[in-house]
Amino acid sequence: MPMNRLSSRLGAWIHLVLGVALFAIGLLSLNYIVNSWWPFDVARLDLVRDSALDSADPLAILEAADETILIPFLAEVLVSVTGLALPLAYILNKRFGLTPVVTDDPARRSPFYVVLRQAMFFGIWATFCLWLQMNRALGAAVTLLIGVVLVLFEVLLQIRTRIDNE
Repeated sequence: MPMNRLSSRLGAWIHLVLGVALFAIGLLSLNYIVNSWWPFDVARLDLVRDSALDSADPLAILEAADETILIPFLAEVLVSVTGLALPLAYILNKRFGLTPVVTDDPARRSPFYVVLRQAMFFGIWATFCLWLQMNRALGAAVTLLIGVVLVLFEVLLQIRTRIDNE
């Protein structure tokens, strides 16, 4: 595994640099999407007026939204949040020893792909919550349920990895 060897030599730097790069790419792409693309059908300018007057129906806005803009927007939110969570996931894994040690490294550095997967789970959670908020279907119980499902999925993957390493 060449990435794990590189990750063990560079330590937190590779996670920090990759996290900043993903965050920057995501923010720049979001800036381009928000400022350059028209999210509604031109024939539905009444929705823009109603949005400015704060009297728009959320379902009408979502129905008029262009899916070719919505999907890249959510994808870039995923990239940005993953980049933001990557260094935090590395620090938590190193501090609490949450991932199994693949090498005999005394510093107990976490394998790169495990940390990336955990950061992506956080990005998926945030993106899914954003999508539910766009549909006006987000609540505290739904947010917690999605988070618990993703945490349980990660626990099952960790258990499988520990069993395979024995």
